[in-house]
This record gives sequence, C-alpha cells and structure tokens, in this order.
Amino acid sequence: PLLERLKREAPGTMFHSITVATIAEDAAKAIHANPLRAKVGALFHDIGKIGVPDAVLLKRGPLTDEEFDEIKKHPVHGEMILSTYSPFTKLLPIIRGHHERMNGNGYPDGLKDEEICIGARIIAVADSFDAMISNRTYRKGLGYERTMAELDRGRNTQFDSRVVDALMSLIEKMGR
Repeated sequence: PLLERLKREAPGTMFHSITVATIAEDAAKAIHANPLRAKVGALFHDIGKIGVPDAVLLKRGPLTDEEFDEIKKHPVHGEMILSTYSPFTKLLPIIRGHHERMNGNGYPDGLKDEEICIGARIIAVADSFDAMISNRTYRKGLGYERTMAELDRGRNTQFDSRVVDALMSLIEKMGR
C-alpha cells in the first residue's frame, strides 16, 4: 500500500517540495536567514502527509471539516517521523510550524509572530505561493496577479511581511 501510494502521489509532491525548497532558499538568502535550513526544511515540510489516510489525501473534491482536521495533523506527523533521526533536530520547529500564522490562527499550536521560527515563516510563504499558483486536481491555479494579491493580503496576519517582500522582490527581479 505505501509503495502504491508513493507511485500515485510522489511525482506531484516531489515537484511541489522541490519548488518550495528553491523559493525558500532564495527567500532565506534575501532576508539573511539560513538558506540551507530553509531549503532542507522545505524538502521535508510535507513528509507528515504519509500519516494522513489516502481517502483524505487523494480526495478530488472539497474536504469536510473532519477530513481537514486529518490534514492538519501532518505537521505533527512530520515532526514525529523526523525526530527519529538526530540530524533533523534543528528542522523540527520548521516542519511542525509551517502552517502557523502570524496572527496565531494557524496550526498545530496557534503560535504567533516571533514564536514561529523564521524557517517555518519562510516555508509558509513559499508553500502558499506554490499552492496558489499551481493547478490542483480540485481547482485551477489562481494565476500570477491573484496569487500575489493573496500574499499581499496575508501580510502580518498569515505571513511574515519580510518574507512576502523578499519573495515579491525576487519574482520582480526574475520576471514572472
């Protein structure tokens, strides 16, 4: 079952993680944070989805509240998985915290502002950018303008504004 699941899910998840890692590394450099920690944390940020049931993870339609509660467990599952290997110790707050929000309305712990490690704040922006701009099985990507507007709207509530500024500056330098 795990092998079959990886065959179905891994290509999309792998591409997403590599994209998020590239964005996170560049954003970390731009704000003088640790780019290697951001990159490696991003590569493993969704590893906890292994602990989410296939019926939820691979569902094509909208999630029920109960199903979303299952998805929300993946940061804790990821932390548990990586805690078994000591070289990942410094990444654990990143893995656990990448869905926290600056206003304290994130999960799993309701952390806010500086309680959230900088690596998790970087990955939150990079992950959200890639999720919004990309097509999913259940919806089309939002497009560049709308994605950027959503990031801007999330400043200081969902996202660290320094990271949003860094990403927007990087995109502007590279062109869309």
